[in-house]
Amino acid sequence: MDKTVYFPTLDQYQYNRGMVIRANEGDAVYSVTEGRIIDIYDSAETGCTVVQDLGDGYTATYGQLANLTCSEGDVLEAGETLGTVGKVTRYYTVEGTNVYFAMEQDGKPVNPMDYFGDI
Repeated sequence: MDKTVYFPTLDQYQYNRGMVIRANEGDAVYSVTEGRIIDIYDSAETGCTVVQDLGDGYTATYGQLANLTCSEGDVLEAGETLGTVGKVTRYYTVEGTNVYFAMEQDGKPVNPMDYFGDI
């Protein structure tokens, strides 16, 4: 969040507000916790993207999705399916198929690893 990361596909350094989690196309993608879906959009970088309001100013953003099983306004419980892993965008072709995941608090990026516990 506070330093640039090398993107092999783009052959450049840039800030990455989230993390890239390796996954196979078609794998299920689950909600990290309870929250309401507040936005669904397509992005050149993260493809089909879902934003979930987690409460207390926190949001979770999931990208590179397909076959969504949720809609804006839905409240999902932890572990409920959002959709599946979609085709990788041109921004991540070298990195391979993945789920893009980011968290923010009050619009500022936070490190998701600080909230995952012991994994």
